[in-house]
Amino acid sequence: MSLTLNKVKIGRKEYDVKSGDYILYNGAVYQFCAGDKRTLKHQGFDVLNTLQLPVTMVKKIPFIRMVKVNFQREGIDMTKWYF
Repeated sequence: MSLTLNKVKIGRKEYDVKSGDYILYNGAVYQFCAGDKRTLKHQGFDVLNTLQLPVTMVKKIPFIRMVKVNFQREGIDMTKWYF
């Protein structure tokens, strides 16, 4: 496994990992979030800047080398890992 992760594959598409991007975990789902709010996907008239990560991609992410931040939002424990 490489030391850094340059791309994240979600579905059939690969997304570049840029500075400021992070992984958000809310206790049920891992999400890849664009730190600069860039558009990752168009779905109808909606513009998405967060996408759910598949389990196979979550297993490839080097969480040990990432910066971890724990916080609460509306009583829900959440975790962010920054690239």
